[in-house]
Amino acid sequence: MLENVLVVNAEGPETRVGVIQGGVLWEYFLESKRDRGIVGNIYRGRVTRVLPGMQAAFVDLGPTVERAAFLYVADVLGAADERKLFNGADADGDDAPEGTAARIARSRKRAAERKIEDLLKPNQQVLVQIVKDPIGLKGARVTGYLSLPGRYSVFMPAVDHVGVSRRISSESERRRLKKLVREMRGKSGGFIVRTAAEGASDGEIRDDLAFLLRLWAEIGRREKAMKGPGLVYADLDLVLRTVRDLLSEDTKSIFIDDREQYERVRKFTSAFLPSATERIKLYSGRQPIFDHYGIEAELRTALSRRVELKSGGSLVIDQGEALTAIDVNTGSFVGKTDLEETVTKNNLEACKEVARQLRLRNIGGIIVIDFVDMDKDSNRKKVWDALQTALASDRSRCNLTKISELGLVEMTRKRTRESLHQLLTETCPACDGRGVVKSTTTVANEVLREIRRLGNLVEADVIQVECAPRVADLIRKFDREYIDELEKKFHKKVDITGVKGYKPDHYKVMGRGSGGSSSKGRSRQGRSQRKRNGGKKKATDTTPAQRGD
Repeated sequence: MLENVLVVNAEGPETRVGVIQGGVLWEYFLESKRDRGIVGNIYRGRVTRVLPGMQAAFVDLGPTVERAAFLYVADVLGAADERKLFNGADADGDDAPEGTAARIARSRKRAAERKIEDLLKPNQQVLVQIVKDPIGLKGARVTGYLSLPGRYSVFMPAVDHVGVSRRISSESERRRLKKLVREMRGKSGGFIVRTAAEGASDGEIRDDLAFLLRLWAEIGRREKAMKGPGLVYADLDLVLRTVRDLLSEDTKSIFIDDREQYERVRKFTSAFLPSATERIKLYSGRQPIFDHYGIEAELRTALSRRVELKSGGSLVIDQGEALTAIDVNTGSFVGKTDLEETVTKNNLEACKEVARQLRLRNIGGIIVIDFVDMDKDSNRKKVWDALQTALASDRSRCNLTKISELGLVEMTRKRTRESLHQLLTETCPACDGRGVVKSTTTVANEVLREIRRLGNLVEADVIQVECAPRVADLIRKFDREYIDELEKKFHKKVDITGVKGYKPDHYKVMGRGSGGSSSKGRSRQGRSQRKRNGGKKKATDTTPAQRGD
């Protein structure tokens, strides 16, 4: 495992964290100080709608959360006898803190076979935890199986289960940790022991467990004091979550550029992780901290479609709403011996970069990787094994299929928060997110067809055209003869004006008369549109969305 460095930029309106491994940026986290993420927060919610057809319910989380949250039937905390469904879960745990109990619940087939209408009713009060931030127009995803992550363990109040992270391989260490937890946990509730607990002293483990039990008691008191839906418990902010979840034995240093946050982290580690306190360092360089460590430059690359490989090959990453396609190309990499060896080496190099880009861009959902075709089964297996190894350190759950004969790997990666593109970009106002706009010639021809279409319908003396300056210049330069023909045909003047603020494919065609009246429309609106307008056509303001393009 490569040593990593955590770089925290907290001096501005945003808190940003970069995870550098082997001198390269592997992960990036962002949180606005005004608008923090809500994953891990616990709310007292009110059921607003129960949907038997979807076996789910919508839950109002109070005034601080704009959209209703989505609660699936397998995530509903059932009656006492139903909780026994989850008490016999595997003794091996998972190291990811978010939604640990929810994954156990969903892994049991009977949980999903229950009926949502038997478990929940409208206006019922429920205690739920956010497991997935709102993304786009979708509300947050919540679960009734709560989990409280600590430094060394995760407490699950509704699950009678003790597990240890699979990444702790020593059987003697696993037995020691299980024994400690069973002594501390009391009559109810379960724990997952995290990888960070390996080698920790008995006292450190006990302190962590005791803290989580006290926290759960406090959450219970807060909920009882509340009258309506609202926030019961907020998870730590990004800086402290970084220390809790990412600081490990492989972490060489944490550099922080804000003294206040530096003091907070030192105090936090002194209380919960004294051995790591000396690794917390205040950055005081003249350059901005992300510039000093080369993170800003890597973030710009992470937003581009093409990623260059050291050998000369490349990745082309196309992100859609539900599916991401990654195309592996050899590019200028020509190899030394034969084609099969060249292709295999290129694919092996691509495996590590694909794993890095998935984590850095936080790409989730369905992912299809198109490796360069390989003829030998042994080479396909070698590449697939390399991809699995590269993904092993990813904290988000990944599922892969075997490489097909076409060189395709289909995989899924759990999505819990917005991707880097969703965080840092917005839809292009010129192309409305399509990535292209119609050419100037195409738009010019559309304008001319619209003039021809409306010539007999316009009652005014002048047909007024407003369009982007480049379109107006093109029409005046190359289509003047056709405009003259239309003016003679309809006995009307055609006035073309270039408007600076117009998008490349946005235009208006309207009638302008001496009395100030205007009439105009599109032929596709047809007769019913003219009837609604009293026989007159309105001015057309065409954009790609309005035209159905």
